Amino acid sequence: MRLADGQGANGLLGMQSPAGIPECYGIHGVYESSGDESAPARDLDQQERSPPAALGWYKPDSAVKIQLPSETGGIQIYRPFLNFSKDRLIATCVAEKMDWFEDPTNTMPTTTRRNAVRHMYSKYSMPAALTKPALLALSTRLNEKEAHRSGILKTWLAKCRVAQFETRTGIIKLRFADLTHFCNSENMPFSVDAAWVAAELLRQVIRLVTPLAQVSLRSLHNAVYHVFPELGQQDKHKHNLEATSFTTSGVHFQPVLPSQSTDISSDVVNQKCEWMLSRQPYLSISLPKSQLKILSTANHWSPWHLYDGRYWVRIQSLRTAQFFVQPFMKEHSANFRASLPRSDKVRLLGTLKSKAPGKIRWTLPAIVMKEESGKVSLIALPSLDTGLPESGVRWEIRYKKIHHSDLLGPDILSCGDNLDSR
Repeated sequence: MRLADGQGANGLLGMQSPAGIPECYGIHGVYESSGDESAPARDLDQQERSPPAALGWYKPDSAVKIQLPSETGGIQIYRPFLNFSKDRLIATCVAEKMDWFEDPTNTMPTTTRRNAVRHMYSKYSMPAALTKPALLALSTRLNEKEAHRSGILKTWLAKCRVAQFETRTGIIKLRFADLTHFCNSENMPFSVDAAWVAAELLRQVIRLVTPLAQVSLRSLHNAVYHVFPELGQQDKHKHNLEATSFTTSGVHFQPVLPSQSTDISSDVVNQKCEWMLSRQPYLSISLPKSQLKILSTANHWSPWHLYDGRYWVRIQSLRTAQFFVQPFMKEHSANFRASLPRSDKVRLLGTLKSKAPGKIRWTLPAIVMKEESGKVSLIALPSLDTGLPESGVRWEIRYKKIHHSDLLGPDILSCGDNLDSR
């Protein structure tokens, strides 16, 4: 079926074990998130409901998080019998007097395309290249090649230097590995193209901050030559592009000038450009689509929601109300700052200046409340632990699951504000 669809090597790898559950994106406790609470938050009881300011509706300076916790877990499907044929499994069940179940619709050739293929294999002789042994051998070779390429990618991921990763604001600063010395002769028995390594390095880093569920390698073709100009020098058909800002896969790439770089080594001039990646700024026409509606029942936590593909958020309020998580907007900024206690106001301005400069701040998640009159007011910037103390609202927020331990060392997520001195 995948051959008929024209899928490439990745599509022909075959079913994998383990793997995530299909069609579960955004379901908390299933999709790359844990349903178990390490420290379950209490719902409010009658004695807790007044006064709101005493209930921890906003975090004092001493409790401000340096980094957001990131999600862990997620449900995986394991398929331990992939290497056994159906005939052998049935023979085992018969020998052990075990009952098994087969979907009766599997024998209906016109129900699905899959059933039609099954019918062809059971009733007709297939060309040699399409026999089961041939297809399984193809899948085996492709999986071996993929394992080899994954090993090479792991090596080059470790050569990328991450200077800063902020879960509160969703930005990462790093210097990609220099692929000048990449040599295919090192990669036997399978040849690996340097452009593929570059695209995969880009994809793995982009996944840390993109709002998209999936990032296609094909979409990164032009970006490869922006970030890895050394490839353009070896390709006569490509020009050596200067380091300029660009956007791909929902992520904004901005070159960091030497004076802005967190790397203070003496040979910085001879190194590759350092990049700052952040969520692509919102377009005005996309703002309504960027809202996440959360209905909070009085004194109870709402379910967890995935906002913008990056933040898991839940809300608790003293009263039943309608909330939205949406981008931080300029028109709400002044009134919000004016309503904050002085210490929170000073801290917020300092955090925005150092951790969310320029347009990056307008990509931060904001909690707004919509009243029956239609009035919309900003009540919290949850990822910055800043909210109006008299709002009667509290929240929990976590960053999406972070992969690639080969790229991010344990100190990156634990050092927080000290990252700027790296």
